[in-house]
Amino acid sequence: MAFVAAWSPRLAAIYGGPAAVVAILITLRRPRLHVVDVLAGLTAIWAVVSTLVDEADPLITQLPAYLYASAFLVFLAVRHIVRSRAELIPVALAHVAGCAATAMALIVGARDTGSQRDALFDYNVRYGLDGININYTSYTLVTGAVLTVVLLRVGPRSRVVRSALFGTLAVSVYGVLLTGSKGATIGLIAGALYLVLARFGPRLTWAVARVGVPALILLIPFKAATTFETTARWLDSLFGRETGDLSGRLEVWPIAVSAWMEQPVTGLGPGLFRVVNPLGVGPHNLLLTVGTDLGLIGVILYGSTIAVALACAAKQAKQVGSVLAGVFIVTLLPIWVTGHWEQSQGAWLVLALVSTVTLDATTRRAARHRLMADEGRVSARPHWSAAARG
Repeated sequence: MAFVAAWSPRLAAIYGGPAAVVAILITLRRPRLHVVDVLAGLTAIWAVVSTLVDEADPLITQLPAYLYASAFLVFLAVRHIVRSRAELIPVALAHVAGCAATAMALIVGARDTGSQRDALFDYNVRYGLDGININYTSYTLVTGAVLTVVLLRVGPRSRVVRSALFGTLAVSVYGVLLTGSKGATIGLIAGALYLVLARFGPRLTWAVARVGVPALILLIPFKAATTFETTARWLDSLFGRETGDLSGRLEVWPIAVSAWMEQPVTGLGPGLFRVVNPLGVGPHNLLLTVGTDLGLIGVILYGSTIAVALACAAKQAKQVGSVLAGVFIVTLLPIWVTGHWEQSQGAWLVLALVSTVTLDATTRRAARHRLMADEGRVSARPHWSAAARG
């Protein structure tokens, strides 16, 4: 399913939830529920319950609610199954392999198409895969790039595997550029800058990220048309394909805010805003989508699950965990702010994997020096602690 989530999002959306339940059952292990697992479970339950709230039409809300629940079940299954580095690596490699296959299909298709670009950043020409939304493809490749960074830090130390991971990262980045997604491209740039800055001050960069990213998520959809209007229009002008309103987002966000305020606590019901608003499109913003779908209750549960999952990584893996958590939220921020990625199986799978990392970089470095002194060799195996898992 980790591979399918990247290769065929439609199949993952349909079968991800049931596959997650089966995966949990066949381990024959009783789930160890921590705070983040309870939050994820409550979010899935609320997504289903919200189809029965107020005047929500079950015929419209049932499928979106199922997709929410399915994504959170995948999250729970990954955290249940992955309890060591040896279990993380094959799941992560499967998803990265799916991203690599998707990127190669995209590159081959772009080469065979009749329309050609004048330059790599000529976003007036976009390439996609048949039957898959272009932005969804680009977001998948971005999430895969984040997971590749995770594997490069805590994955296999084989030179062959690491070389393959660097190659996969390059292919995924190239695939994102071919899709012409501005949000995905800006996310990759932001993630790369975060990695560079984290080398000089991992604690400071993580502190800025964990405060700044939530603040921007809360402020941007409400202030983009006023306080942030100049910045929004500047971002809209990047890479060509300028629309003057962020491809309609500056127009739909106020409508979504108004609709959410009609049912602030419970929301309208999953997927209902797309049907009832005059533009006939979704909010294209994580906060407004979850808000209109699941209300304030859903926003709190959804956001708390992400926050606690990343806090697990930062606490369990010290500086390494905080860097990986920071890369995740900084890279996905532009996607969360401008796209639909709230029900992504791949994104929640990667978040779950990040939350299970328990590598203590300081301990490992000290152990490495001792081994060099005592045995003249270095152990490349990271230190994991099942007891420390969040």
